[in-house]
Amino acid sequence: MFRQSITLGKLFGIPIKIDVSWILIFAWVSLSLGSQYTRNISEETPTTLAWVAAVLTSLAFFASVLAHELAHSLIARKQGVPVRDITLFIFGGISQITDEPKTAKAEAVMAGVGPLTSLILAAVFYGIYRIFGLVSPLIRAPLLFLATANLSLGIFNLLPGFPLDGGRVLRAVLWGAKHDLRWATRVASYVGQGVAYLFILYGIFLAAGGDWLNGIWLVFIGLFLENAARSSYSQLNISSLLQGHTVREVMSLDCVLLPQQLTLDLAVDEYLVRNPRRCYLVNGPKGITGLLTAHRISQIPKDRWPTTHISEVVIPLSDVKSVTPETNLWQALQQMTSEGVNQLPVLAEGELVGMLTRDKLLTFIRDQSALLGGDRKGQW
Repeated sequence: MFRQSITLGKLFGIPIKIDVSWILIFAWVSLSLGSQYTRNISEETPTTLAWVAAVLTSLAFFASVLAHELAHSLIARKQGVPVRDITLFIFGGISQITDEPKTAKAEAVMAGVGPLTSLILAAVFYGIYRIFGLVSPLIRAPLLFLATANLSLGIFNLLPGFPLDGGRVLRAVLWGAKHDLRWATRVASYVGQGVAYLFILYGIFLAAGGDWLNGIWLVFIGLFLENAARSSYSQLNISSLLQGHTVREVMSLDCVLLPQQLTLDLAVDEYLVRNPRRCYLVNGPKGITGLLTAHRISQIPKDRWPTTHISEVVIPLSDVKSVTPETNLWQALQQMTSEGVNQLPVLAEGELVGMLTRDKLLTFIRDQSALLGGDRKGQW
């Protein structure tokens, strides 16, 4: 998820990103509000002003969503749980929290602060609406929309559908009662899938009754929630399987070493075609200089391959995301996923000592799952 995202900057040291899908929902909200505002303004009010108000209202709404997620992230970080970034996307926003809370109480606080923030914002916007709402329709309508939207956001997230905030609070209660995080996650995940199916069924009902737009939207939300609930439980299973294991156990040097003076046409014909591997290392006078990938080669026009040496397209080791032999396997897998790569160089004191590939890692997960058996089997 979120491979095509744009980083806007940082707030409190946390990267803030927008997924390309966010542009679609932002445009849709702005157009919907703009159409509504232009119908309700007086003849003396310029239409342009109504559209400006619509865009500003949309920005304020997504700032509210950001505040909701930022509340989660700041509490998580305060409790020692790493936060990679916050991403706004078509269904709202998500905090990329890379580990589980340490206690059930921490989980409840971290989950509950998001809806609380939205409900506080709803009260603030409604209070301003009550004070200044009679000044102009272009002040009254945006304030009422923002109050209603934040109220809806807070209530929606309180639904007991894991991984919604309400579902995480439910997991915290179950976790605290039985002191078993995996069991609590499994039950909360099942409840979350049940909530998702209700959204899907209600969406189908609305669509069948002629309300296609809202019906299809609810179906999409239900499908997203169902997948998120299932994935969250699977993610915990993988994390449990990899707990206590390091990159050293899985890394290998299953790479082909290529001389840097080799031209691209020979590299493709003699190695990439005849001896396909996950990685190709480039060797120079002072040792390994970097990695050669098929993607980098494809960026060079084919008619230039006979005259282009691989040293010209090599990716220096210093530019490649890497791990150490002692890196936790779960952290390494998360890094692979966030970077969108299938392999990571393993460096020790600046020297390449191995490669961690996705294939090897998945094989390790399968083997661990088979050894442990039980309900972990096949969940990865």
